[in-house]
Amino acid sequence: MLAALAGIFSLIGLIVTFIKKLLVKYVVHAVIISAQFAVTASTIVFVMAFYAFTLTALVTIYNKGIEIFEYASNSGLQSVSCLAGLVDCIGLGAAMQNGFSLMYAALSTIVIFHLFKFTLTAMRMIMNELFKLGLLIGQAL
Repeated sequence: MLAALAGIFSLIGLIVTFIKKLLVKYVVHAVIISAQFAVTASTIVFVMAFYAFTLTALVTIYNKGIEIFEYASNSGLQSVSCLAGLVDCIGLGAAMQNGFSLMYAALSTIVIFHLFKFTLTAMRMIMNELFKLGLLIGQAL
């Protein structure tokens, strides 16, 4: 009776050890790999969202800057329209629009150079995450 009970407990111990090794080998790797997939995907989505935001902001700045001059000349207020007429009469309005266009071109160039720097950093981050993902998949197999 005692030998049978010891045999049952050792069999249960072997089954638990087998299930533990199976869980450690596959489930832990699956959880880590899925978490690494999430980190990699979120990094890529962040970079794309940042580019979309930057380009949208540049277009919005340009459109709002041009709308200011149009609003000042078409405003219903007498003092503003009189001032806008005077500014247009002496040619200051066109000069300000040209100056804004040149300033916008300079601003865009600076932002694009910073985006190039961000692109290098972002590509380094993404490649690092993909490398980690490849190592984890290699370990799991």
